[in-house]
Amino acid sequence: MNRLNHQHGVGLIEVLVALLLLSIAVLGFSALQVRAISATDESLVRTKSLTIVRNLAEIMRAYPEAYVTGSGTAFTSAAASTLNAVPTIQAVISGSAIETVTVSGKTISILATGVNCLSTEVETVDGKKMPKQPCSMDQLAARDALMVKKIAADEDIKLGITTCPGTSANAIQQQMCIITAWNDTSPIMSDSDATACTTSNGVYKTGSHCLMSEAY
Repeated sequence: MNRLNHQHGVGLIEVLVALLLLSIAVLGFSALQVRAISATDESLVRTKSLTIVRNLAEIMRAYPEAYVTGSGTAFTSAAASTLNAVPTIQAVISGSAIETVTVSGKTISILATGVNCLSTEVETVDGKKMPKQPCSMDQLAARDALMVKKIAADEDIKLGITTCPGTSANAIQQQMCIITAWNDTSPIMSDSDATACTTSNGVYKTGSHCLMSEAY
């Protein structure tokens, strides 16, 4: 009888120990689930970023002679040799506008209203009828850049175009770097800015959420 009295509560202790071990296992499993979800989200954003980079690179190749001067939402057409002229696509991506910009006095828009640079008329050239081009090359480049920028903004992805490390000339025909960034990372290369994607030499910063790709 005394032996039974000494064993009172042993079963309860065993249950508590089992619950403790189960709790530790569940916590570990939960942590793995959180990490897995985070990795999946990061992979999804990177896939979207790659698509945006490819689209933007193709647009850059399509308009190798589109240059403008100015900043913000208003730009003026300029030749590549003009002082302070920059590639139109780089200027639009770096500017504040997402849906509308003004190039050479014409407001270019990706909205249903405004000039969207789509041909709706025909003209006769050398006796042949062809679509009338309502926009210049700079204006077309601005429109296409706005479309990619809007897609990126809808996905909470920030865009940036800059000269790649080791490249001095700011010409779209030469090597340029496209940077996509998300979360708290900025699409820039900087040694002093803690939120920058990479250093000025193009080395990824620890903890940055971004992707840098070269375009030619």
